[in-house]
Amino acid sequence: ALMIKHRRRARQSVVCRSSMLSRAALVAPRLSRGFRAAKPAQDVLAPDTSGPLMAQYHKLNWALLGLTPVAFAVSPSLLAMPVDLALGVAFPLHAHFAMNCVIADYAEKFLGKGAKGPSRVAMLGLTGVTLLGFLRLNLTGEGITGTVKRLWRKST
Repeated sequence: ALMIKHRRRARQSVVCRSSMLSRAALVAPRLSRGFRAAKPAQDVLAPDTSGPLMAQYHKLNWALLGLTPVAFAVSPSLLAMPVDLALGVAFPLHAHFAMNCVIADYAEKFLGKGAKGPSRVAMLGLTGVTLLGFLRLNLTGEGITGTVKRLWRKST
């Protein structure tokens, strides 16, 4: 009976060692995912297929939730320009991520089988133009918040 008990312990320790090795084999790829060979063109065109970019999208939602009221609170001061510049980048990126999710769901359904790729390229172009337009508005005009606040001012 003592010999059988000793064999069971030996077997259990081998199982524990092998399970520790298998756990290490499962954890190692998770740690190295960030260092894998990235496909930046695919990630930019289709951010909805990239886990890290979707995580950034969700963080961007929280940033916009905080930045938008701050922008209106500090609008007529020197702090308005950096906040407007941040909004000028955040809004187009937010729209790009969200619209790519819409494209993934509905482009093939409404526009045909091969419409997803060209729709994503068009969305990337629209995002770039919007980003440049916001940059121009922020650098040469009264900024995003100043322009939006002008909607509620009485015309003279």
